[in-house]
Amino acid sequence: MNLIEAPVITIAGPAQVRTITDAKGFAKQLHFQPATLETAQMRVQIDHEFDTPDQALAVGSKWQWDVTADLVPGRYGRTDLARRRTLRPLVEAKPAPSPKAA
Repeated sequence: MNLIEAPVITIAGPAQVRTITDAKGFAKQLHFQPATLETAQMRVQIDHEFDTPDQALAVGSKWQWDVTADLVPGRYGRTDLARRRTLRPLVEAKPAPSPKAA
């Protein structure tokens, strides 16, 4: 039995690019797609980031965020989340087959 329900991420829009400046002052392209992160308690709009345009996901596709795969050691002995999310294909439960009439 799985006691933890992973957040579901739905890709809401096409890939986009914005330019950011890193800590050393160099311009860098950041690829992202607007998405929705949803749990039983909340729904928030997020940006799904990736490295190259060919890693864009299909608009409307649903993914589970493997939060435990993204746990990393943080400062002062704390646990943090990695900057990028590990997404797994969403496996939706299928309804049980109905009993056949005799």
